[in-house]
Amino acid sequence: MRSSSYTLGVGALLLAVLGSGGCSSAEAKQEFTVPKSLCGVSVPSQSLSRLLPASGKRISVQQEGAWDKDSPLCKVTVDKHLVLVVSTEWVYSGWSARHVLVERLGLWQQKSADGGAVVYSDQAAASVVKCQDAGVKKFDVSTFIKVLEPGRRDEKAMGQLMRGYNNSLKPQDLCNPSSE
Repeated sequence: MRSSSYTLGVGALLLAVLGSGGCSSAEAKQEFTVPKSLCGVSVPSQSLSRLLPASGKRISVQQEGAWDKDSPLCKVTVDKHLVLVVSTEWVYSGWSARHVLVERLGLWQQKSADGGAVVYSDQAAASVVKCQDAGVKKFDVSTFIKVLEPGRRDEKAMGQLMRGYNNSLKPQDLCNPSSE
């Protein structure tokens, strides 16, 4: 009886050692280089990294549309999976960043920064740049960021990403796209 329980104990220990060794060596990681900008706009790459998948080999950043003709869309893919989008569009003057996030995703639970110019959650963020000083009376410019699976949700990283993105924008270029 003793020898069979001893054999079972040694067998269990051996399985545990082999099992744990296999898991740690197969641990996934980000093999891609996290970009320092998204479609020409500088971003805090450390915050962006925390929103991208924990593993992956290839990353691609692609812009669709041009600001002077359209609302541009910046798409981030990892291993051919769309994981993050950034869009910029005209919104009616008076819309707040909070209104944009509620309108786009129905997200009522939000944190805010920069006096309410930026709002964010663990999966999305919005900002509004006022254009009245640039002579545009009816419209302002909104930026919207959304993380998609297999991207990761991280409220703090999303807030930092949107604030960094916003700080890199030039309001005069946003409000007067034909001046570029």
